[in-house]
Amino acid sequence: MNIWRGLILFLPFFCFRTQMLAAPVSQVRIQDVSTDKARYVPGEPVSIRVVLQASGDSVRQSDTLRVTFLHLGEQVGPILSQRVRISGSNPSRAEIHWQPPRRDFTGYFVDVRLTDASGRDLDRSQTAVDVSSEWNRFPRYGYLAHYSRAEGSRPELWIDELNEFHIDGLQFYDFQNRHEQPLAGTIAHPEPRWLDIAGREIERDVLDKYLAAARQLNITTMAYNSAYSAFVDSFTNGSGVCLRWATWNTPGGPRTLDAAKSFNLPANGSWKTSRLIFMNESNTAWQNYLFGHMAQLFRVYPFDGWQIDTYGARGAYAYDGSYVNFVSGFRSFVDRASDTLHRRVVLNTVGTLGEEHTARSKADFVYSELWDKNETYDSILTTADQVHKANPDAGLVFAAYLHRSDGKSPAQSTTRYFNTPSVLLADATISAAGASHIELGDGDRMLSSEYFPDDTKFLVSPELHGALRHYYDFLTAYENILRDHVTPLPLSVELNGLHSSADGAPNTVWYIGRKKGDRIIIHLINLLGSNSDRWRDMQADRPDAPLQQNLRIRVYMKKSVLSANWASPDRDGGSFHEIHGASGTDLGGHYVDLVIPMLKYWDVIVLKTSSELKAM
Repeated sequence: MNIWRGLILFLPFFCFRTQMLAAPVSQVRIQDVSTDKARYVPGEPVSIRVVLQASGDSVRQSDTLRVTFLHLGEQVGPILSQRVRISGSNPSRAEIHWQPPRRDFTGYFVDVRLTDASGRDLDRSQTAVDVSSEWNRFPRYGYLAHYSRAEGSRPELWIDELNEFHIDGLQFYDFQNRHEQPLAGTIAHPEPRWLDIAGREIERDVLDKYLAAARQLNITTMAYNSAYSAFVDSFTNGSGVCLRWATWNTPGGPRTLDAAKSFNLPANGSWKTSRLIFMNESNTAWQNYLFGHMAQLFRVYPFDGWQIDTYGARGAYAYDGSYVNFVSGFRSFVDRASDTLHRRVVLNTVGTLGEEHTARSKADFVYSELWDKNETYDSILTTADQVHKANPDAGLVFAAYLHRSDGKSPAQSTTRYFNTPSVLLADATISAAGASHIELGDGDRMLSSEYFPDDTKFLVSPELHGALRHYYDFLTAYENILRDHVTPLPLSVELNGLHSSADGAPNTVWYIGRKKGDRIIIHLINLLGSNSDRWRDMQADRPDAPLQQNLRIRVYMKKSVLSANWASPDRDGGSFHEIHGASGTDLGGHYVDLVIPMLKYWDVIVLKTSSELKAM
């Protein structure tokens, strides 16, 4: 039924409860809801894990869990019910088992309600399910960077904590022995412990436990190593690395080790090498050498693939003086690595250099580290659109370090906590762009810089932790309208009484138009209250976005609207809600008017349209 009318009839403001707002009279709440795996292959059963808590020492035996599964607001299958016994002295646990449809690459929203004997809701919570045979369509990438008990590594616990965010892939950062010889020891006799490039101890049994725990949860494991670097002593220690495979900054001049192009490491500290020599990435002999040593690593440690790092260098000169174009060589390097090693491959396009090449390669998805030329919110959308134009099938992950210092002066933040508005606005932008953000790792930590082991400099507050659970549920549940062949759609939008922009201007509500099939998706991102259009927040002091209620929005459309829905990870756990409005015509053309209940950081409006065009 068409909900639109010629007369504007706005509904009153919706009154929703969030996961945080349990009915106070019930004295019982849902403490947590999670899934038993990060991703499910079609046909695999799902277990929804629920933790319940009652106050005092009372025992409740007549309450019921009711679990509803939805895809884009449409109920999937029957509501599942299970009677639960809740003891106030200790958390009670329950599991609900669900067999999802066999449809591949599909996200589901899971609504969990606790009701009493009369059917009254006592509390409500949410989670999400991703049914995908491969991780590369919807990568939700995390990381690990600590591999010893001395550094507090707790493999099973940390993997379980990341599973709560549906992290379906992990980058194992800086675990390797050396860049040119990643395996410590031999295939027959691997070392039980070794030092990484920074002199940190790596314990083999800890690494093994990470890999085993991730495999149990369908989390893809990627071994970190560079494409074109070697320790400076590898040319003289009998390793077999040849100076002819290196590069230099000029086409002429001495071809010596001292003159070779390199990345110089700090003189202080316990670094295992003073320089990383830049090798000729396109040299077949170097590739054969490196691929051979990666193959040895994979024979000992069953990683699913190789996370290839690069250093943002555009080019150099080979031993014979010919130009080496690192960027244009990415695709051939990735393709040959994939064909040779028969492993998944992901390559870091630093500063987005070479995105289009890797988008067309055999890489599982495009992984881009955002730097100086991609510092604005709007530049994230531009970069993502370039990738999807090069290959509409390409998945996309951004590495964006929010609180990294500019290197000229230390961050002056008065707190060691991540700034919640900065994190959520950046994640909203990246998700609206059809990508995800590598940020979560090592259990409950987050990245603030490109050196992943420094992830203890800033802490995640309980407030941010809870908000991010909703954001990752949202990213998973609505993956099919956020990331799955969604294309840009220019729109004309007016927000009554608020400054708005189509380009992420400061102190505006930023609207972003997207399209998929007969659905138009409109993202609203709240940049009000901030004078900066940059997502990087070096001082960790971005002001909070002011809450907006009852937003009146007019969208000029060429098609008639059959239905409208609204959802936000900031409200009601991300539930999908129908909204009503009206259509009309003015000097700007045909429009639809809506009232959106609230906007904190990020709202998503989904309009289902007819096939016929309306006259403008």
